[in-house]
Amino acid sequence: MNTIAPAAMTRENPSSPPDANLTADDVVSAAKNLVPLLREHAVRTDEERRIPDEVYRAVQEAGLLHILKPKKYHGLELSEHEHARVVMELAKGCASTAWVVSILSSDNMAILSYPEQTQDEIWADDSYATLAGNTNLNPKAKTERVSGGYRLSGSWGFCSGSDFSEWLIFNAPVGEDGEGHMFLLPREDVGTVDDWTPTGLRGTGSRTKVVDDVFVPDHRIMKTSETVDKLQERRSLHPTFDALYAPWPSYGRFSFAGVGLGAALGASDQFAATAGSSSRVANALGGRVRLADQDYIATEFADIMGELEMAQRQVEYRSRVAAEQAAQHISPSEKDLAIQIRDNSLVARVALEATQRLQMIVGAKAGFPAHYASRAKRDAEMVASHVTLNWRQASVRYLSAAIEEGSA
Repeated sequence: MNTIAPAAMTRENPSSPPDANLTADDVVSAAKNLVPLLREHAVRTDEERRIPDEVYRAVQEAGLLHILKPKKYHGLELSEHEHARVVMELAKGCASTAWVVSILSSDNMAILSYPEQTQDEIWADDSYATLAGNTNLNPKAKTERVSGGYRLSGSWGFCSGSDFSEWLIFNAPVGEDGEGHMFLLPREDVGTVDDWTPTGLRGTGSRTKVVDDVFVPDHRIMKTSETVDKLQERRSLHPTFDALYAPWPSYGRFSFAGVGLGAALGASDQFAATAGSSSRVANALGGRVRLADQDYIATEFADIMGELEMAQRQVEYRSRVAAEQAAQHISPSEKDLAIQIRDNSLVARVALEATQRLQMIVGAKAGFPAHYASRAKRDAEMVASHVTLNWRQASVRYLSAAIEEGSA
């Protein structure tokens, strides 16, 4: 496997922070305006397995990586609702770009669980700094206690957004009991293995990151089990940032599922724009038929769009409810969380089925990698495969919560 030197991933950030007066409507409009640019580069992103620099720069300049960031660090302090809507819009142009924005925005919240010293180290001089990595415990990673911190070695895969991130987070075992701890490292201390060659979300740069006997100071290390408690403690540092009152992990944001849904909506938009002038082979003996003249095409497409529009309303509604609860500093009940997880997974499932059906009505040409329907299906498959969107697990949790509430 090819190891990429960290310096090869260095990016130049915009010279000044985004406009502090950007509103929720502003960032959603900015995401919509970026769709043509993302769509223009979507095939290149898929083929090269990374987001082009000019696309990432446009996302930065639009302020989209500052949505879930406190004002102290030039953030916009917006809500889960805007986060979900922005990601869904971006995915209409490029699901990989949307996934990276979702990951990097969500990981802002992970940074906020660390002490103020750590937050300042990351953001005081660079409000565009982002965090990528993998928060799943790697039991094979090695840690050694030394004066002032630990020395860390190990590798972690699926590090989405790490092509651009200045900081990485990894979960490694500490002590005789192997309790998980979160380690923050600058990208200069981390190597990259170019092993991200999946079928979908190919541009997310979710490559394996390698750490070889690197010192990590105590202020950048935290017990994984204490993340929620530490987030609650840090609320006093950012008293106007209501997103700090949302549950962790980020069940209510709907940004992951929104990527799959946005990919399906974007592909459906492209189908509608071209169906009137498109045709396919009539039968095994040849001939051509216009897609728009086929009843089965019309009924299938209408059904697809109905399902997707219902899923979109679900994302908008559930993310708004979650944001309102956070704004009122209300902790969701287990039933609330179970519903959010259920609907998150359901949206991803609907999006996957929609892209599969869309590919079928387009025909064999949609099997080619550069075709928008092929890309949407492959991206939606990868989204629906994510551990947080497991439909069966979500269903079991929801049923358990419903039974408990019914017997109370």
